[in-house]
Amino acid sequence: MPRQLPFFSLRVRFMVVAVILTLGSSAIWGGWTWQRERISLLETLTREGEILVTTMAIPVINALLYEELGIISEGGLLDNFVSEIMATPRLQIRYAFVLDEHGRVLAHNRLAEFGTIYDSPLSRTALAADTFRQTDILLEGERVADLAMPLAIAGKRWGSLRVGISMEPAYAAIGRLEQQIFLFSGFFSIGALLIYWIIGTWLARPIMALTDRMEHVGKDSSNLTINAYRNDEIGQLQKSFSAMLERLNRSEAERITSMNRMLENERIAAIGRIVSGVAHEVNNPLAGIEGALYQIEQKGGPATERYVGRVRQSIERIGRIVGQLSDLSRAGTINPKPVNSDSFFEDLATVSRMAAQGINCHFITENRCPPATLTLDRDKIHQVVLNLVLNAIDATCTNAICANGEVRLIAEWQDSCYLLRVKNTGPAIPEKIIDEIFTPFFTTKQAGKGSGMGLAISRGIAENHGGTLDYQRIGERTVFTLIIPCSKHADTTDE
Repeated sequence: MPRQLPFFSLRVRFMVVAVILTLGSSAIWGGWTWQRERISLLETLTREGEILVTTMAIPVINALLYEELGIISEGGLLDNFVSEIMATPRLQIRYAFVLDEHGRVLAHNRLAEFGTIYDSPLSRTALAADTFRQTDILLEGERVADLAMPLAIAGKRWGSLRVGISMEPAYAAIGRLEQQIFLFSGFFSIGALLIYWIIGTWLARPIMALTDRMEHVGKDSSNLTINAYRNDEIGQLQKSFSAMLERLNRSEAERITSMNRMLENERIAAIGRIVSGVAHEVNNPLAGIEGALYQIEQKGGPATERYVGRVRQSIERIGRIVGQLSDLSRAGTINPKPVNSDSFFEDLATVSRMAAQGINCHFITENRCPPATLTLDRDKIHQVVLNLVLNAIDATCTNAICANGEVRLIAEWQDSCYLLRVKNTGPAIPEKIIDEIFTPFFTTKQAGKGSGMGLAISRGIAENHGGTLDYQRIGERTVFTLIIPCSKHADTTDE
């Protein structure tokens, strides 16, 4: 048997896929936007810094050249250029200085650095560079872009101009952009999930409605209808379900018709079995009537009333027998009505005795149920018990010692249930076929002597009453027990 997987509705699966797609798309879009803006901000910073050092390198070179030619004296021009660099708007300049070709400071925004020789790897690299060079460094915990511009013309080198620009404003802007992306992605995801939930609910609603109708199949399928069909795959599913439901209803109607037909056949067969008993039971009262009438004709006088009474009793007995036959042969569905337990059992015992008439075995009835009013379909229960009695008689009389065979019909009350037990001393049902005896068309009788529907129909009648029909072996006795749930009431019905 395949392992049963946990249940996940289509709406849940749709939402899971939607969440993954939404979060994935938001992450991809946010990461791409963040990376693009980061590169743009840093490139802008680099470009503006390059423009600054390139522009300021020209007057610095001119001042150094003119001083070397003796045209002018430097006289603080380099310090003025450094101050002008430090005052550049839009850029946060952290330092600016001019180095000669040996790394000695010619001008610095901090005057105390004048004359200091910078011999760090960064300074040597900057002095050796032939073009603009940028190096990102960490200065006192602050990210700084170190920009170096060589001071050279036509192979003549005077040193290097270096400017340090803080990168923190750019990274702060990147951080704000990151927060905005997260915030926008969150709102976008929530809105998208809400839309997906609405779409999922809209898509799942017809499926849930179809599922609800499917759950009612078997309970009352005749009233299950689909008012409108969709023009999509769900509509195709609805049409397929309607077609299947129609086939099921048609099959169920055919099954009920066949069951009723077989029920009628079983009833007719049962009537045939008791015809001989009925003839015997009717002949005895008729003989009494003939004798009584003869005495009336011969004697007359005071004894007339006594013989007339006998005639009346015999006629009433014949009427009861005929009435019971009529009840047994009456077709119809389950129709529970209140009946008196004693009267019901007496009628049941009478019919069963007629079925056992002429059989060489002992038939015993015991009414152990206190007087009560039962609610059941008398005709159908008569049919069930009669079928069990006939089966018990057949099983008992297959025994070699048929004369010692015994069939008992017992009525009891137990746990708010009316119990009818049929016991016999015939051979037990083989263990290998116990699970099949209630299967339709299964029979152990010879061909032509049984349809195999008796026990199946009997169990169906019991279940229609909300009860059961069970089999068990107790010692040397085979016992079939018909259990019918009933509310026990004081006897007020005289039927």
